[in-house]
Amino acid sequence: MSPRNNFTPELVEISALVAMKIIKHCQEEGHATDVQGILLGMLNTKNRRLEVTNCYPVPRQTDGEDDGDDDYNMVMMKYFKTFNVDQLHVGWYQCSPFGSSLNKLESVDLQHMNQFAVEESVTIMYDPVKTQRGFLSVRAYRLTNLALTLCKEGEFSTETLKKNNMSFDKFFEEIPVIIKNSNLANLLVSEVQKNLSIDEGKKFLDMGTITSLERSVHSLTKCVEEATRWAHYQRNLMTKQQQVQRENALRSARGEPPLTEDEVNKIVRPAAPLQRLEASLNYSQALNYCEQSSTLATESIAKLFITRALQPDQSVGK
Repeated sequence: MSPRNNFTPELVEISALVAMKIIKHCQEEGHATDVQGILLGMLNTKNRRLEVTNCYPVPRQTDGEDDGDDDYNMVMMKYFKTFNVDQLHVGWYQCSPFGSSLNKLESVDLQHMNQFAVEESVTIMYDPVKTQRGFLSVRAYRLTNLALTLCKEGEFSTETLKKNNMSFDKFFEEIPVIIKNSNLANLLVSEVQKNLSIDEGKKFLDMGTITSLERSVHSLTKCVEEATRWAHYQRNLMTKQQQVQRENALRSARGEPPLTEDEVNKIVRPAAPLQRLEASLNYSQALNYCEQSSTLATESIAKLFITRALQPDQSVGK
């Protein structure tokens, strides 16, 4: 295993074979959101690139099964070492239909553990729905330094978030991704392309993106509903805090001691740190769906105008 020089990658270079392995794994598992795998590769410190040269799937666990991930990973690493294959752990990948897995609490925890162990670690999110429509979606993300600090401390109170100027859109940073083929693979693709029919693989005019847009907006609606519930909870919390302040003011005017901590806790139940984190991740997911819906809407409108321009003029011949 080559020595590590910690750095923040500016580009993630994925082998085309790795991309096909990820796609194959997600298709075999029915595009479930808990489909995950390990990324292997090497660090190119000169060009500040993270080169992903291999990957392997992690078996999905069913109810009642023991956690055997550590043993499984050790066996896989032993095989890779035997066959002299790159065995440097550089991150993990996950199936993420419509980008739904990025801002989940489980994804943040897993990326925090990986990035804590391997500073250069990235997470690859593969969107099978968008890929099936003809647009390969493989995106790389890392937790920001600020998010890493907060995850390590486990403090997500309002005071901590304000002090660190933390907001919902500062959890992940996206790293550009390029898919690279070897020269021999490029020659093979060129030969295969000669045998394809003229219309094979050309799906730009597929109007099915409207279905993806509907699902994206539906997911966005769920995020907005969750945000509304959180806002309602916050309003109730502020009302109860004001109630405590008024009660303490009345007690002070009567010369009585203020409410004790136990009495305050019976009236006001502040949100737990994980609740605040989940609320922030929900806002981040809503932003993700907004950007995705905007892109899909733009594509659908462009295709609508193209198809309208191709239709014959109905006024001709009248």
